Amino acid sequence: MRRLRRIVLVSAAVVAAVAATGLGMAYSLGLFAEAGRFSSVPGCGVLDPSVFAPVVTAAKVEADGDNCTASDGSVQVNVGYTLVTKHGTVGGPQLASRYLTAVAGGDTEKLDGVGDQAIRQRTQAIGAPQVISMRVSNLIVVLSVVNLGGGDLPAGAEEGLVKVAAALGTRLAG
Repeated sequence: MRRLRRIVLVSAAVVAAVAATGLGMAYSLGLFAEAGRFSSVPGCGVLDPSVFAPVVTAAKVEADGDNCTASDGSVQVNVGYTLVTKHGTVGGPQLASRYLTAVAGGDTEKLDGVGDQAIRQRTQAIGAPQVISMRVSNLIVVLSVVNLGGGDLPAGAEEGLVKVAAALGTRLAG
């Protein structure tokens, strides 16, 4: 009986050691890292003129590859996508979050309720562009609004871009 008990205990220890080794190898290969929701960029198909209404009421939406623009001839909203894939043991959403955290600096402000994570940057360049970078899972979306005439943005354009980003974030999350 003792011998049978020892065989069972030694067998259980060997099985546990093999399982632990297998799990450790799977972790080191990144098998548990979250890939993220997106395997490709969604393109301009998720955008229609109604999404841009808070900034550009009569928007004409155009696509240039994975980048999209909506303009009425005087104000333009640009949307670009970057897909972040997992790398090693770090998942795509975590890498995308690290990127936004690294980009955020003194001239940025955190936007709550926009995508999974978002920041706004205001610049002093010609056309007074404003940039919002947001993350939805492992997808980074960069939105900007600019006055094509070179002057200040029209009233409400800055907050309108936040509404555009929030609407797009909701569509992408759904």
